[in-house]
Amino acid sequence: MLFDWKNLNLKKTVDRLVDLVENHIGSNEKEAHKAANEFTHGFATPGMYKGANNIRLRGALKQYKSVFDIPSGLYETYADFGDLPNGLSNTSSIIQLRIERGLGNRKQIWLTEGYNGTLWYYTMHTDSNSYNPEGWTRLPRIEEVWRGTAKDKGTVIALNQHMTHFRSIRVWYELADGDSWICKEFEANKSFNLREFDVFNGSAGAILFEIRITRNSNNQLTVEQNKGLDLGTMKDTASNLRIRMIEGVA
Repeated sequence: MLFDWKNLNLKKTVDRLVDLVENHIGSNEKEAHKAANEFTHGFATPGMYKGANNIRLRGALKQYKSVFDIPSGLYETYADFGDLPNGLSNTSSIIQLRIERGLGNRKQIWLTEGYNGTLWYYTMHTDSNSYNPEGWTRLPRIEEVWRGTAKDKGTVIALNQHMTHFRSIRVWYELADGDSWICKEFEANKSFNLREFDVFNGSAGAILFEIRITRNSNNQLTVEQNKGLDLGTMKDTASNLRIRMIEGVA
């Protein structure tokens, strides 16, 4: 007699067994497996499961008086601690925390401001002999938003994203007879004037250059003016000042 599981109406049973195998105890965050020994019954808590899978635990952490008391793990919580950086403490703001613990009292904390993405770092167990800075350190996020050559009046600088994403911009520029780029920083999303001297030009005096940049929108700038003034003769001269790259600093 041939064994035909379809004729025996076993399909539902087999499908159920396959489902149990694929979704066995320990495959989800409520019944996650963990090695059983004399200290544990063999199942991890939802928090341990999420931490092992790099899933942030979301919710208030009011049981901790200080952000430095929170155990190691990944969290998404409210900024309602009094020892956060830069006056960040706000019961309605969301922050993300990555806390790692090392030997002894050593602990590293990475904090992200949920709204604007500003990154902060704190290393504990440091003293005056440590190479680490004390306190909270802001980690700048620097992104290239434009690269090219902007010199002539009317040149449009089309940035690749809104400048509202950044605190400031770093403008890299050069003089035509120079050997390296120079960098100056300005407040983001505003018009600015870039000024520079050139004293190695064969003239009796230095030449002052100024390039005026006008903000048209959140992601567009225009070269409004680019002029040079020979301070020896006090006459206008051609400007060899040109912008080569712009970076956003968050």
